[in-house]
Amino acid sequence: MKKLITVSLIVASMVLVGGLFAPSQAQSPGIDAKPTFISPTPGLYVNGWPPFTLSYPKEWVEAPWVLPTEVYRAAGPSFPPIPVLVIRSFANPADLSGSADLLVGFLGQQGYKDVKVLSDKPSQLKDGTPAREAEVGYIYPNGPKLNVFMLTTKKDDIWIMLTLTDDKGTIGDDLKSIAYSLKVPQGKQEPVKVPPDVQAFLDKFCSDVNSGDAGRIMTNYSDQYLDHRMYKGDMEQWYRNDPFSPIQLGITSGTLTVTIFEPRGDKAYLAGFFGGKLKGGAPGPTSPINDNQLIKENGQWKWFGNQKL
Repeated sequence: MKKLITVSLIVASMVLVGGLFAPSQAQSPGIDAKPTFISPTPGLYVNGWPPFTLSYPKEWVEAPWVLPTEVYRAAGPSFPPIPVLVIRSFANPADLSGSADLLVGFLGQQGYKDVKVLSDKPSQLKDGTPAREAEVGYIYPNGPKLNVFMLTTKKDDIWIMLTLTDDKGTIGDDLKSIAYSLKVPQGKQEPVKVPPDVQAFLDKFCSDVNSGDAGRIMTNYSDQYLDHRMYKGDMEQWYRNDPFSPIQLGITSGTLTVTIFEPRGDKAYLAGFFGGKLKGGAPGPTSPINDNQLIKENGQWKWFGNQKL
């Protein structure tokens, strides 16, 4: 039950992220390249917040996402696409020792069969940052037996989880080396100032979230909104009905901090994080905001999403 609750909370926080979320752009500590959602580079994934990078074969291509917890997915050029790389980033205060069970929960949610933990042990990144690695086997419904290698680390209370899936049995060193190319720079990513009209929009949005009024919240969304396969109507239903939405949790004093901002005409890219207090005064999770866009419609900024199915 604890595992299922944890998975549900993580998915809920990521859906909130998708819904949430001269001008300057923050430079990620130790990272020179722009985040992938602004300027993609073949064979390199650069995350917005928290900042981290991962290298993979240049011939691999971006693939459609499956779960809201995912921030990026790439796969080999064969058909069906294999191997598959999935990158997840989400708020979770738990210890990394439970990461294998969490992966089992993710796979179970997708309906896979005979999910088994084959190995699970502490590890570390190349720079000595504590991590956890595991390998899990499962059977795709009416399909092949697959193995998935997982490497997980933390940046404060944000988990960074990488999985590499293949159909050739035990995961080899070639794929493991992709996972261990992960670099998570130390240090704090400072907030940036955004144009006054953008800041006014973000302040209004946070105020509307704190009000608990779904109608008010949805005035901040473009009718063209699309993010993680969710349209504007889907987001409204989530705010109104999901037990883990900010309305149902009773989010108060919510604030949004921008760490990357890049305007492009009537659109703008941003990354950062959202935090606040829950009903009863307890602190809520610090939820990453990545791969998100704003659009200016009739002189007003609105959430536009990443425009990806």
